[in-house]
Amino acid sequence: MGYRNAILFRWSRRDRLTVVVVAVTAAFLIGTILLLFTAVTYSETFAEPLASSETVTYHEAGDGPPPAEANTTVLRVARASVNGSTVRVIGIPPDTPRVLIEGSAQWQEGRLPTIPEGVDGRAPVSRQRNRTLQGTNGTVGLTVVPHEQGIQFLPEQWYATNVSTAERLGVTGYFVIDHTPGGTGLGSVPASGSPLVSALLYVIGGLEQVLWALSVAAAAGGLLVLIVVYSVTRMSVRDRLDAIRVIRSTGAPGWRVGLLFTVRAGLLVTAGVALGYAVGLITIKALVNVAIYVGLPIALDVSVTGQSATVVGAVAGLFVLLGLAAGALAAYSAATRPPSSLGTGRTRGGQSAQTALARLRRVLSPTLLSWRSVVPTAATLTVFGVTFLLVVSLAGLASPLAGGAGGAGTITEAGAPHPLNSRLDPDYARVLRANGTEASAEIIYAQVSDGQPYMARGADYDAFSNVTGATLVEGERPDAYDEAVIGSDLARTLDVSVGDTMTLSGSVKPGVRRVTVVGRFDADRTLDDLLVIPLETASGLATGRGQVHMIRVDGPVPTPGTTTNETGAVVTGLSGPARVTRGESFNVTATVRNVGSERATRDVTVRYRGERKTTSVSVPPGGQRRPSVAFTASELGRANATADGYRHAVTVVSPDAITIPEQLPSRAPPEAVLYVPVLSETGERVPNATVSVNGLELETGSKGVAIVPLPRSPGNYTITAAARGQTATHDIAVVRGAEKQLYAQLSITPESGSVLTTPTLGVGLANPWDEPMSREIRVVGPGVSRNRSVYMPPGNVTETRFSPGSGRGQPGTYTYRVTANGTTLATADYQVTGDRRLVSAVASNGAYASGTPIERSIEGVFGNVQLILGVLIALSALSTVGSTTATFAQAVHARRQAIGIHRSTGATQWRVLRTILGDIARIAVPATTLALALSVAVLQFMENAGYLVFFGFRLTARTPPSVLGGIFFGGIALATFGALVATLPYLAAAPVSLLGSGDRTRTPEDDGGTPSDD
Repeated sequence: MGYRNAILFRWSRRDRLTVVVVAVTAAFLIGTILLLFTAVTYSETFAEPLASSETVTYHEAGDGPPPAEANTTVLRVARASVNGSTVRVIGIPPDTPRVLIEGSAQWQEGRLPTIPEGVDGRAPVSRQRNRTLQGTNGTVGLTVVPHEQGIQFLPEQWYATNVSTAERLGVTGYFVIDHTPGGTGLGSVPASGSPLVSALLYVIGGLEQVLWALSVAAAAGGLLVLIVVYSVTRMSVRDRLDAIRVIRSTGAPGWRVGLLFTVRAGLLVTAGVALGYAVGLITIKALVNVAIYVGLPIALDVSVTGQSATVVGAVAGLFVLLGLAAGALAAYSAATRPPSSLGTGRTRGGQSAQTALARLRRVLSPTLLSWRSVVPTAATLTVFGVTFLLVVSLAGLASPLAGGAGGAGTITEAGAPHPLNSRLDPDYARVLRANGTEASAEIIYAQVSDGQPYMARGADYDAFSNVTGATLVEGERPDAYDEAVIGSDLARTLDVSVGDTMTLSGSVKPGVRRVTVVGRFDADRTLDDLLVIPLETASGLATGRGQVHMIRVDGPVPTPGTTTNETGAVVTGLSGPARVTRGESFNVTATVRNVGSERATRDVTVRYRGERKTTSVSVPPGGQRRPSVAFTASELGRANATADGYRHAVTVVSPDAITIPEQLPSRAPPEAVLYVPVLSETGERVPNATVSVNGLELETGSKGVAIVPLPRSPGNYTITAAARGQTATHDIAVVRGAEKQLYAQLSITPESGSVLTTPTLGVGLANPWDEPMSREIRVVGPGVSRNRSVYMPPGNVTETRFSPGSGRGQPGTYTYRVTANGTTLATADYQVTGDRRLVSAVASNGAYASGTPIERSIEGVFGNVQLILGVLIALSALSTVGSTTATFAQAVHARRQAIGIHRSTGATQWRVLRTILGDIARIAVPATTLALALSVAVLQFMENAGYLVFFGFRLTARTPPSVLGGIFFGGIALATFGALVATLPYLAAAPVSLLGSGDRTRTPEDDGGTPSDD
């Protein structure tokens, strides 16, 4: 039993150093695994209200209807044409659950639209309407009502109806909603379909990808354990060859000797793994505490969970199995060779001839150490190189990219812990653009498709490309709510081409969208991994309506203190009546908007004809108020009311003045009958006025309109109106073949404003002829393009008011027009003014941060990514230092007698150290070169195989030469440091202590000048 205990439990210093090698490698991997699992747990806690497991999948009708399953809901999809526009019609089965329980977020239930009794469906209308839809199977007439308030599961542009209506139109596809409950934590990302709420599963899916990538490091660590344990066990076997020969010669079978050394190797690895687990856990907790102490936003409590224990156990088991395999391989020769051949020394003589090759070999060969150290050193440095290159690639997600993106940065809501919590008005981007700073209002829109997490971005593509430098390389820019453009790298990741249609689910709110990819763009680095969708498509399922997460900027943003108003409340427009009568009191109204995050109070001063009036207004954050001040119209004529650079024109007229509308046609065919209204200057109709033309006199009657027959003979005539002692005239030409037109009036209120101001358009139409008219009316201008077919009875007048959308992003004059069958009836101009006060208010009430939103959004979702990357670097460096120290310690330990002889024969400590440093250089340079080549090859393989995709961002193995140089010199420095740590104890020890019995060692002289580690 004595030799068994000696082999199994009598460990030398070399064996103890092997335990250290295994421990630091295990600490690196186990510590990283625990940190990542903690990040997953934190993410689940952070995003618990987002927990949702229901998925949606789209099936083309050409593939046949999907199979009916008990746990699914199938929505029919039809494509139809309505008034020249193509819409989607969704057929909802009558047994569909009112609320999708497993497809809801805590603050937003997953609710499909309900169809009220007596109507056929819901549609993008303001009140109940009749609509005619043309589908692939035929035409269907529907009575539809507006969509329900607060239910945004389907886009507001879609029609929601019953199954039979969709089938009558012609089914083109199916949405299949799977209600099957899902799991939690790692492994819960569905392999098919898109989760109705994707944000949490996006995070978990990305962390799964990082964990998979770390399995490469685990495999490399296992290889390191295999090499080191094999080397140490082989050396232990060599040290005991004489004893093994005696043991086997006295009857012990060879397999028993091999088994003992195999178990010995397993015990070494088991001890190393146990120590590594403790070191890894303690190191991670210490690094988290340091991060909290220095002020990083960390909220991680590192602990061992069921899932993490499983993975840690698997890594530990891998290490032990590899250790056992290494021990068996190292002992195989001693266990199988005949006992008589064991313990026989081999002498390696040198060549007597001093050829040039022999001299070069002698210069390059180590003096005291052995070439055998190259392989374990290269293996150790390869682990470091692969890990470092992975971290450099991952840093592309989290490190600022300002230098590569032209100094880009982001503005988020002041006080928001991360962009996902930020809410900003997208109009702030228009403010910045109007004042010379390129800006893009954006929404973070996390997605998962068939198990692959990726990032979409709600943005206006033109603004996005102006800030990021993205270039469209295929297709065209998006021009509708259901069109998108995709980055080239993301198109490769998702296998999507221009022309494909994608299904999007909700980000933080449940829902479904469909977009057609109309273009592909190239952009710098990770910007190339985004799907850019319209803001209106993203907002309902990621933010509130009219809100964005951030504003990306490319240029200087004014700092607070550049204006006297730092409250956040700014004037954005001025309005009031266009005409008033002399002596009348009228109100001028200012629009005040609070672009800050706190309630703001300020004074607003309005000036009119030398008179100045001030009122105070208090505005809640993000809101607006419209305070008014009153003036008296004392002088006839036109004058401007002004406030903070905005103006509104007011025309004061006599109360008795009358007018004939200037919009009345100026050309008419012979014998046409014209409706001529007579108005006061304030727009009221004047009854019993006299209207005359070519000697014919008529009265307006009680309605203030005269029906006037025009002369038979062509020529120029004047229509004259008289009332209250006042007259008004209108010239008209009677021309054969003149076309009868409607007349229109177009007004804009206010007449001017900032880029934040939303004006109101007033469109009035009148049919001045005595016959009905049908026309295609179009209102066009920045932010509006409305088409409508109208039927106007004789003398009919109609008026509508609405607010145009965006499109007035720069200071200047914008023209709106009303046309009928292509003929312009009326125009009006709107003036947009630039205002640096608005830019300053945005800067003083928003938080500006340099760097792209990629880093800031990912940090906000699953904790501080910088901590994880820093821990990876720290632990890999610790692993490398420990492993290289142990590797060289084994080599130095094997040559300790030679070191003792050198020192005993007069060599100084410095001389011995210099000799060893030369040996280290001869070993470290080729080992580092080999390690760097292997690291780059491994990373290139991962890229080619598609394994460098994390959180949907495709990273590259192309590493800058500066990084490769840093790894090379860093590897040499680590190897040198480890060798020095291993050597210094032998240099400090007394020479006689190095000459004792122990490991059998031969001097260089004994080997003919060739070193050995035996």
